[in-house]
Amino acid sequence: MSEDVLIIGGGFAGLAAGVALAEAGRRVRLLEQKPYLGGRARSFQEAATGSMVDNGQHLFMGCYHATLKFLETIGTRERINFQPQLRVQFIDPGRKVTELRCPSLPSPWHVLSGVFLSNSFSFSEKLDVLRMGKALRAGKNSSESASLGNQLTVETWLQQLGQSERLRRNFWDLICIAAMNEDPRIASAVLFERVLRRALFTSPLDSRLGIPLKGLSECYTDAAAQTIRGRGGQVELRRDVRSFLITEGACKGVRLADGTAIEADTVLSAVPWYVFTGLLPLGLVSSEPFFSRLLDLQPAPIISIYLWFDRPVTALDFAGLRGTTIQWLFNRGRLLGTGENYVSLVLSGAHEHIARSKEDLRDTALGDLASLLPGVQDAKLLHSLVIKERFATFSPRVGVESMRPSAGTPIRGLFLAGDWTDTGLPATIEGAVQSGYTAAQKILQQN
Repeated sequence: MSEDVLIIGGGFAGLAAGVALAEAGRRVRLLEQKPYLGGRARSFQEAATGSMVDNGQHLFMGCYHATLKFLETIGTRERINFQPQLRVQFIDPGRKVTELRCPSLPSPWHVLSGVFLSNSFSFSEKLDVLRMGKALRAGKNSSESASLGNQLTVETWLQQLGQSERLRRNFWDLICIAAMNEDPRIASAVLFERVLRRALFTSPLDSRLGIPLKGLSECYTDAAAQTIRGRGGQVELRRDVRSFLITEGACKGVRLADGTAIEADTVLSAVPWYVFTGLLPLGLVSSEPFFSRLLDLQPAPIISIYLWFDRPVTALDFAGLRGTTIQWLFNRGRLLGTGENYVSLVLSGAHEHIARSKEDLRDTALGDLASLLPGVQDAKLLHSLVIKERFATFSPRVGVESMRPSAGTPIRGLFLAGDWTDTGLPATIEGAVQSGYTAAQKILQQN
């Protein structure tokens, strides 16, 4: 019996699409290979400590409009705690804590005023940020309109906009790495400019950061599954899809690892690109440019390091780290309100570090923290956990936009969703949810 819509993949993209389609009255059947939902954005209980950890620390932003709509629909919006206004702290070498706090003023004055009131920038750096803000607001020197604009890296673009090396290293690079998961010397300026416009130069509400009050999975997976089931759909775990059933240019369902065929007139693939291409006939991937260009997408890794201590090591909620290998610190026990003394540390765009041993990475993290936080030297490390996500995101390299596919494919009945599709954004939660909504809309329009 043919299902209305068969969705492959239970991460943000697949669940958002499933909820949207179910809300529109479509019968949804979602298949997830793993024994849990969430994909590359999930949480789990750490065995040795019982603590809730994420497979990668995630932040939300006020400009995540699609994500907030999704969370409102499934009833979990209150599990994300948003700042009243943008506030970010940094720890400098020498253990000095500085802060960027943006007042509630119209854009772009909330950011520009925050910069000028901040103790995190020198006077000349404040002028550099002002120059950047003016360029973004006026659309001048845009990475998209400049000569060879879509060939500019973030590093080159920032240099062209007169941003000093120190400001790039201590501010713009931290933002780029956090938002893009890629080294500024590699990342596309086109994508980064879009991020800055949306996140910093649109409205004060859009600039706010949101931090989950629960483990990431608790913020959406069960609630989304319940929403789909509550509207007559199905969500099935441990369903290992091995291939699409494609005949005469149309997708008619999927085949599982055990040989079972599941028929469907409409199939939405919401798995990563490197999984998706493996589900297609080999000859189709090589002969159809729409699919073959996906082979040029490259991954960017993220390393998350969790450290448990016998006492608190900082009173900060989270902070950007300057002059260290580790880029961001999150005080997990404080953020989740559990009273536990553990922190998570993030190393994004970690190409040159991914092959290092977990013990080496742990020691690097401890050394970085000891150089910035006095409390670490007196604290005893009780436990550590290092999570390597080798395929955490696609690499938003220069030219990557030409490789990203639309929601519709050349195969009738086969659609795509995922943060790697043509969302206009880097690989973020917002991009994943937006892609799910876009795919759902495409399906509703064509069926």
